[in-house]
Amino acid sequence: MESKVREGVSLIDFKRVYRVFSGPPYNEKYTDEELQEIYDEYKEKGYIYGVYAGEVCAGIIALERGSKKDQPVSFQDDETMYLADIAVLNRYRKTGLGTQLMLFGVMQTKALGYKRIYMRTLENGSMSYGIARKIGFVPIEGVSQAVERERTDGGVSSVNNIFLELDLDRLDRNAIRRGIQEVSMEREKKYLGEEL
Repeated sequence: MESKVREGVSLIDFKRVYRVFSGPPYNEKYTDEELQEIYDEYKEKGYIYGVYAGEVCAGIIALERGSKKDQPVSFQDDETMYLADIAVLNRYRKTGLGTQLMLFGVMQTKALGYKRIYMRTLENGSMSYGIARKIGFVPIEGVSQAVERERTDGGVSSVNNIFLELDLDRLDRNAIRRGIQEVSMEREKKYLGEEL
């Protein structure tokens, strides 16, 4: 499958991909207005990139400049990028697109002159956690945050998120190389119809 990452994701594509968070393990409920607000915030404070399989936006990554004020972490903002969200449509999972997006986000952050990238995620059940760990992100010890959201079943519940960081001055080229090889292997296996 030929894919390409590019900037300039439309609101329609963003909403379609972002709704993956309405499925397991997140089961978060979002209105169109909330999705518009999230999209606008990402465009104002950073960057939104999409990975396209042909003309279909199969995934997104959102990067915000600086650290978020409502999170229990503290970094020098002019040196830090926040990996705000990464999502891949279900039918494109296990094809390497999530890894491709994560690698792109890391390399783009470094190219823009930032020294650190960090993210908030679930430790269990999250696509992004495993990918981030494989390419060198490490947990920020002792830092977590309970996030309360309305769920698709109408209830409200809280999930505990952890924080991961990657020091871009100490970027492990071997971890990046392994990530790139993994993308190639995942695509090859998917193409051949094998399970990962």
